[in-house]
Amino acid sequence: MKKILLILIPITLAVVIGIAALIVSKNFASRPNNPIKNLRQTVENHDAENFYKFVDVDKILDSAAEGILTAQINSKVDALAYSTQDYINKYESLKPDFITSAKNYLDQYLATGKIIFQEPLTDAQKFLKNSRVDTCEIKTFTKPKTVDGETHATVEFYNAGMNFYFELDLTLEKVRGTGWRIVNAKGFENYFSGYSRALRKKLEDLNIPVRDQIKEIVNLKGMGAEVSEGDEYGFSKTLKLTFKAEMNFDKPIDSIAGRIIISGKDDTEGVTPFWVDMAGRKPGVQTFDVEKVLNPFVREDAEVMKHGLRRNNLRIEITQINFADGTILKETEELP
Repeated sequence: MKKILLILIPITLAVVIGIAALIVSKNFASRPNNPIKNLRQTVENHDAENFYKFVDVDKILDSAAEGILTAQINSKVDALAYSTQDYINKYESLKPDFITSAKNYLDQYLATGKIIFQEPLTDAQKFLKNSRVDTCEIKTFTKPKTVDGETHATVEFYNAGMNFYFELDLTLEKVRGTGWRIVNAKGFENYFSGYSRALRKKLEDLNIPVRDQIKEIVNLKGMGAEVSEGDEYGFSKTLKLTFKAEMNFDKPIDSIAGRIIISGKDDTEGVTPFWVDMAGRKPGVQTFDVEKVLNPFVREDAEVMKHGLRRNNLRIEITQINFADGTILKETEELP
């Protein structure tokens, strides 16, 4: 099959679903009201009115926001301050920007055939631009299957700009008079997870000198972990980490920061930052205790809650040292 460039994905990550889901079966191509031909024609002709008949953009954008923003929040919220209400408040504050930006880019593309990222960019627009969604391609797909009255198809994408793969599970629905319609999609957290891994790999080379300096000051020696009960309602659990590090420093340190990384199935990762107060600490081998609240709605955390810690699926990284004199030794978090 000829490579199909998904220039639509940067728009919303929704238009892609419209095209990809309906290329999955040759059976569709021979039917009346061919959804492939109809959908592609609406895009090529910039026919927004008919495009929205073939794709339930509102539902897909809502699913995209849930998957991507949940993963994004989980990667940034301080584990020690995490709570269900913190998550809800953060999610509700980010969702309008994400959906509005994505919808505007979709309308812009359907009207003009291109997207222009104009400065200043909102957080959602920066994510769409920086994650290189405009370089995504369809790689593989499955034929639609109907189970318990619902028709699904899985599509695998490749992001060439950041070099990672991700999958979406698409829900199709038969509509009288117009054929098939894309009504939902799941798995957008795979996009964020893939992008995060790819970004860290690219940043590793840039951060080699800084990591070497950090390691000279904070040299990790070992780690232990256990899972205990979390909130009183039984929804979450707490991951308690204890790690040792040899501290070598000449000037006082206020704090150190890093991230806890849980590797899940299919190369997915859950990342949570942590912070440790260094007040009163002296050079030499030190022991640190860190806690991470396991979120049952995050796949990697849920796996730990259900199956316990598996071998080699947990690690920590020190990424920043804050000195008492105000100077900071920190890994860069953005590509040039």
